[in-house]
Formats: sequence, C-alpha cells, structure tokens
Amino acid sequence: MAAMDNEPCEDGAIGVIELELMKLVRHLETFGRRSSLYVHVDRAGYLAMRMLESLGPVSTSVLAQALHLDASTVTRQVMALERGGLVERRADPADGRSSAIVLTPEGRQSMCAVEQERRRHIQALVSDWDDTEQAEFGLALARLNASLVESVADHDDLHRCQDTAAPVSS
Repeated sequence: MAAMDNEPCEDGAIGVIELELMKLVRHLETFGRRSSLYVHVDRAGYLAMRMLESLGPVSTSVLAQALHLDASTVTRQVMALERGGLVERRADPADGRSSAIVLTPEGRQSMCAVEQERRRHIQALVSDWDDTEQAEFGLALARLNASLVESVADHDDLHRCQDTAAPVSS
C-alpha cells in the first residue's frame, strides 16, 4: 500500500477552506429547510427577483446570463414566479415580438420581506463581529463569488473549444 493511502489529508489553508465551505453548504441547506423564509418564493426565485430588481425589465436570455444559468432553467423559474403573481411579462417596446420580465408590486413586496428576514438572520449570526470583520468577510465572499463565475466561464469556454475542434484524422 502506498504511503499516501495511510496519511491524512493536509490541513493547510486550502484544506481548511475546503472543509469550511462544505460545512457552510450543509448549514445553508439545513437553514433553508427549517426556515419559513421561502414559503412564498424559493431560493432560486428570490435570487432571480433580486437580479430583476437591479437590472430592471429584461428578457429571459439576459436574466439567464446575469444569473449564469441556462435559459431553459430561468424560463422555468420565471414561469413559477409568474404563476405566483411575482413577475409578469410585458411587451418589449423596442421589439414587439419579444417580452421583458418585470417584478410585480407583489413580487417586490415578497422579495423585500425575504431580504429583510435574511438580513436579520445574518445580522444575528455576525452580531459579535466588529464592523471591520463584517466588511472583510463581505469582500472575501464577493471575491470568492467572482472567482467562481470566472472559473465557470473558463470551463464553459474550454468545453466550447473542445466541442468545435475539428477531428484529427490519421
């Protein structure tokens, strides 16, 4: 048996980050299941509504790009939000053949209620952290999310290049 098989994984910074991220995901999933936050709108719908709030009326494809999701996934999310009366489609004045997705007043109210409750929970979690620690954590999370987006884009570009590469003949 190789020596590597008997040795524990290294506990360096990357090991700590890996383990803590897994714990974070587990805690967030548990929190989501136990919480009443997403009674009226699920987590994916909430994020779509937050994005609509910042972008304004947009097409499904623009919303999908902003969320870094496939358009079919976003279409299903938008349909669920429409059924709940949280968003609606309006004719695009620039192109009558397409529509733009907009938050309804009920959607904005629901989104704000979830946002306030989420912020209240987060504030309680970090209430014993000083302002600098909270700001640094926020910046670290933003940086991690940016790295994740960049990593996914690089991965997609690599696969796109592999899919379009001409087969090599011998």
